[in-house]
Amino acid sequence: MPERNKQERYVLLGFAERVDRNDPGALNNLGVLYYRKGVYDEAIRQFKEALKIDPRFELARENLLYLFSETKMEDPDVSRWKKEVEKDPANEEALLRLGVSYQNMGRLDEASEILGQVVGKNPDHYMARIHLGSVLKAQGFYQQALEHFLSAADNVSKSSVFHTDLGEIYYNLGKTDEAISELRTAIKIDAEYWRSHFLLSFAFGDLGYYQDALEESRVASNLNPSFQNMEANLALSDAAGEGGRSLGQDIPSLESTAFTLGTAYRQRGYFKEALKEFRKALQDMPEKDRVYIEMGKVHLAEKDGAEALALLLKALEVNPDNPEAFLLCGTIYHEAGEHRKAAVCYLQAFRLNSADADTMNDLGVLLYQVGLVEEAERMFKKGLNINLYNLELNYNYLTSILFREEYMMAENLLQRLEAFTGKSAILYEKRALLHYKLNRMTLSLFDIESALTCDKHHADAHYLKGLICLREDNFRGAIQSILEGAAIYPEYTGMHFLISHGEQVTTDSVRVDSKLRDEPDDELIKLLQAGTSRRFDTIRESLESLFADGKDDLKRMKDRAAIPKAASAAAKPAAAEDGNTKENEAADAKKKSGVKTIEDMSVSEDDDPVDLLEDLKIDL
Repeated sequence: MPERNKQERYVLLGFAERVDRNDPGALNNLGVLYYRKGVYDEAIRQFKEALKIDPRFELARENLLYLFSETKMEDPDVSRWKKEVEKDPANEEALLRLGVSYQNMGRLDEASEILGQVVGKNPDHYMARIHLGSVLKAQGFYQQALEHFLSAADNVSKSSVFHTDLGEIYYNLGKTDEAISELRTAIKIDAEYWRSHFLLSFAFGDLGYYQDALEESRVASNLNPSFQNMEANLALSDAAGEGGRSLGQDIPSLESTAFTLGTAYRQRGYFKEALKEFRKALQDMPEKDRVYIEMGKVHLAEKDGAEALALLLKALEVNPDNPEAFLLCGTIYHEAGEHRKAAVCYLQAFRLNSADADTMNDLGVLLYQVGLVEEAERMFKKGLNINLYNLELNYNYLTSILFREEYMMAENLLQRLEAFTGKSAILYEKRALLHYKLNRMTLSLFDIESALTCDKHHADAHYLKGLICLREDNFRGAIQSILEGAAIYPEYTGMHFLISHGEQVTTDSVRVDSKLRDEPDDELIKLLQAGTSRRFDTIRESLESLFADGKDDLKRMKDRAAIPKAASAAAKPAAAEDGNTKENEAADAKKKSGVKTIEDMSVSEDDDPVDLLEDLKIDL
């Protein structure tokens, strides 16, 4: 660390003596502060201390994983136990601790290999079995995970975490009755563990026990330690700080003030200023892939997919193992109808980070579009298990249920969403859609009016109101409502799926149809099936061709984008002569709608920009 920073480091280290060492939340927050100041070794220590006090403090665990992912540091415990294993390769205890250390870092392949060695040497080592089973579960190998868990069951029968994890494995294997049995056992042992209730709510919902499912989801929401006090318990990633769990999200880097300021500008919608700061950051940021990604996000927000793709491909040139860059490339290809390339990008993102809810969301959407409906719903559920509050996942799963015409289950999910997110335009609109399908026109119209009260620019609510008027032979009202919706957004998207860009849901988020326009080819289906089964060897050749074709893709996208721009430029004089104030207001409304989130957390452009470096507040 530079000489001028020694005093600052000394002051920062002094904070550790002033916080309550028995308060895991305070230790977590101190770890966040240390991380943002670049004192990574101390950040690791604080997160680990928080987990020692409360092993179920998931936010601290996620922050630790995020730190290792972003800094590429090796856990000091890994270095320590590596040396022990080198001294004595037959030392089972050292091997176990090394495997667990890899597991804690999120390096699952190394963890699986080391823990497998322990089980191979001693098949009766139940702790090695449990940890190996947990790693295999995280990798999606549920049948193998089940075998190891069952082998260790007699030794940990009084552990609520064990029974919850076993219930999760059964649930993902489609053995719902066995899952419910294990989750009930976990709750008998410890009724305060929120994950048991959360998983039980899904299992009950699958069997049609909707009231029980709703009750369990409410209990889970009240108990969830990561979200009971979001302001008190800070997260490293943007998404986790707002109720998410995606490990693929970036945070402002203290190595570049320009990067920090650029990120703040982007989030506030000041795109020109953001790009200016990011260009400065390219001069002094060592992690240039992160800067390119942020610049790509700016162009995505401006609906310039070609420019965004160019920057994301640059990010991958710098760092070919950046999962977020692959995810965002996938969304661009997906929206452009390049479904095979989208699949390759999503699967590579999934390979690099199998714990990212946004990746599971987008991959699930593509699976649904090609007709792999069961696999899609399984992906949505896995994503929700990682991030209960991911709104795209919730609404996509709801849409899949509506397509199945499982209306009671849909009603249960809407009630659960309301318990978590509160009232919102999109929630009211989806509930109105459910009433519409059940022919409850009065209730549907009531919810539509509630949606428009929350957000008068919610296009889908206007469209649905038009359909309701049409069914009741109110043709004038139908025409008026549909025109109002079209002025905000050109098509009705009520039964479409949402693609996630890793940002908050907006009223003009990217929507795609539930089916591809053309029949999907067998090669695409086989590719997706192999990838979701974690047989990633099938995408290697496709990855090489993806980079080789990048320039051609960019030229094709730019040519495609130039056509509507030229048409728009030709139409401008006529529009100016018309001077239709109402159309101008509608266009302005559409711009505003793009920053509204599900809980209307938009920020006025009159607000002063926030310095994210000063955004961390800890009561010391």
